[in-house]
Amino acid sequence: MKHKAVIALSLLAILTLGGGVGYAAMGDLVFERKAEVEGSAAFPPAIFSHWVHRVRYRCYACHPAIFEMEAGANDVTMDAIKKGEFCGTCHNGRVAFSVEFQNCARCHRKSE
Repeated sequence: MKHKAVIALSLLAILTLGGGVGYAAMGDLVFERKAEVEGSAAFPPAIFSHWVHRVRYRCYACHPAIFEMEAGANDVTMDAIKKGEFCGTCHNGRVAFSVEFQNCARCHRKSE
């Protein structure tokens, strides 16, 4: 019984301490607009939920093959995404929702 209590408390400590640090490091990334396109002022910047993606995939699913690990090292544009680069690698309508007009608000939203 004592052995089970030690294991349970150890797991609780790991989840509390380690889990909190990992979660804090997985914040949302905001992609500010680089250029204004006609009519684009109506859309807020794209917000990438790193945590939502990390729950489902391991780091190596995207890094470094699709995205460099350094902040600001990737020139992410809607044109590139529509060509199947960066987010468009998965957001193609087969793996994940497409980048069609009706889905704009799924990424382009105001930060909470």
